Amino acid sequence: MKIVLVGPYPPPIGGISIHMKRVARHLRIIGLECDIYDESNGNNRLEGVYPIRSYKYFILRFPFIRGNLFHFHSISKKIRIMLALFRIFGKKIILTIHGGSLMEQIEQSNRVVRFVLLRSLQSIDQILCVNEADTQQLLALGFSRDKVATLPAYVKPVESEQDDLEIPNEVTTFINESEFVITANGYIRFYQGQDLYGVDRLIYLLKELDDKGYEAHILFALLGVSDQSSEERQYYDDIKQRIKDQGVEGRFLFYEVQDTELYPLLKKSKLFIRPTLTDGYGVSIAEALACGIPSIASNVCSRPEGTIEYQVRNNEDLLHKVRDVMENYPVYKQKVLSLRNPDYLADLLTVYERIAGRRSLKSTRVIGQNGK
Repeated sequence: MKIVLVGPYPPPIGGISIHMKRVARHLRIIGLECDIYDESNGNNRLEGVYPIRSYKYFILRFPFIRGNLFHFHSISKKIRIMLALFRIFGKKIILTIHGGSLMEQIEQSNRVVRFVLLRSLQSIDQILCVNEADTQQLLALGFSRDKVATLPAYVKPVESEQDDLEIPNEVTTFINESEFVITANGYIRFYQGQDLYGVDRLIYLLKELDDKGYEAHILFALLGVSDQSSEERQYYDDIKQRIKDQGVEGRFLFYEVQDTELYPLLKKSKLFIRPTLTDGYGVSIAEALACGIPSIASNVCSRPEGTIEYQVRNNEDLLHKVRDVMENYPVYKQKVLSLRNPDYLADLLTVYERIAGRRSLKSTRVIGQNGK
């Protein structure tokens, strides 16, 4: 069986791109063919990874791409509208909905575009939503239950020593010299005029912890620096100045991620925080929990089991939850270690088998941590 994945692929690293990278690697380990069509047109030259170049070029090329099943991860409305066209060529089509992009596209489109988009999505074989809320919204729009399912996007990494070695020395030193490292990740982005990934809240948190005598350091793995708009770049500069003004410089580090994994940082951290204003699920939370790290996140969507949630936009509630974890760390650590490690690769393989009409996956072995 040959699986074709379509969407962003590293570099740059991001939630969707790392998901595609991991799925592709696991598929190849268990002996399945897998090609990737990279819509981010990154500078990688890996075998089996092809740049889309442009959507027009991809449409013309699509009928000639060989594969038993095509799994799209694109958040592009143009691609989603064209899925019905791809289905005409007799291809088996799956779309995973990451985050709230689809519902925003449906709500913000005019009547004609909305109709075409919905009809296109209804024509494909399967839609996978990373959270149940999106699944329920699609069902309410008239989608068939057998074509819509909830499947979180977390897939365990195939760990390697190289991933640790690629972490810059500056970051490793920051972690090693800190007694209690709090890790977060995300972009400099805006949502309804506010800091989407909550960097401003983390600065407030660190200052409050410092004032109350709690020793902590925050490492923020920052994605997409080279793609920042002028407005985002200005805000990033302002945020760095705010860190200096608050007197927490040296205890807050931005790590501008190029092409490195998150899990090596998490394994050396004490706590993970995801203070997003909106979200789809939070794959990085599942990653942290799988690494045995207590995790705190805003209550904006259904979070992985074991997540400690706080009231979104409520700085005091976030501070309270962080202080409680720090004061009772062994208890929270043990709770995380007792959780069932999430990994949805086996469920994804089951979907592939059902849609492709093949039984070849039942005898395959799903690879877990360290390739075992």
